[in-house]
Amino acid sequence: MNLKNAMERWTVEDSADLYQIREWGAGYFSISDGGDVVVTPLRDKNHVSVNLPEIIAGIKARGYDMPMLLRFEDILDSQITRMHESFRSAIARFDYKGDFKGVYPIKVNQQKQVIETIARIGKNYHHGLEAGSKAELIAALSFLEDKESCLICNGYKDREFIDLGLYAIKMGFKCFFVLEKPGELDLILERSQRLGIKPLLGVRFKLSTLGGGHWTESGGIGVFLGSPSPKSSNPLKSSKPRVCSTACNSFTTIWDPRSRISGISARPSRKPVGFMWGW
Repeated sequence: MNLKNAMERWTVEDSADLYQIREWGAGYFSISDGGDVVVTPLRDKNHVSVNLPEIIAGIKARGYDMPMLLRFEDILDSQITRMHESFRSAIARFDYKGDFKGVYPIKVNQQKQVIETIARIGKNYHHGLEAGSKAELIAALSFLEDKESCLICNGYKDREFIDLGLYAIKMGFKCFFVLEKPGELDLILERSQRLGIKPLLGVRFKLSTLGGGHWTESGGIGVFLGSPSPKSSNPLKSSKPRVCSTACNSFTTIWDPRSRISGISARPSRKPVGFMWGW
């Protein structure tokens, strides 16, 4: 009897509070007045929604059973649009003279449908891809059609990986090798000279202070990836200037926006996450 009374008193707001759906749902998932979980793929257009229990009932009526993966392309579209429009607004507001190019790390979700959708939707904003292995780089090249977007190469770089990235540059892609350890530069320059293709280079610096939240362990001077502060280390010093200037025509510095600026403020950095100049 007590359980029955408790269920009768239970409201939609109680469910929303218990499962915190409005917090993790980020405007895309919520609960309807009838108590059903609904998806709002366009986020700011609440009148366009999908009732999940109705979708599940329709799937079962067709003879299928759970579990089943449901994917909403409009959520990817909305997130990419929101991110780029936010950067455009901030760039205009602060009269920033640089540019913003977003990339999607393939390692986050390597499914064909996801990468294909992001590459297609991202064309409007020149949204590129990030590859951390030869397999991911091959996948990126097969889906990325927009030559104005960036193709970022991170991770371990052997000769085959570097050659593949250099050939991507020859094909017209803006393929950047991000230097994470000083020793990587020499091999890139050696393969660049051998193939006669000028590379596009980037540098990942690690800051001395830690950030907060989920990514705390990815910051600080003790992390494995990244060069020390640009004030104390320059990965280009290890190579002959004439060779490097001959091989390179662009250079980009990539900052991790999750980090904090050392000795300035405890708040997250509002500095640009990257900049580029030509040689």
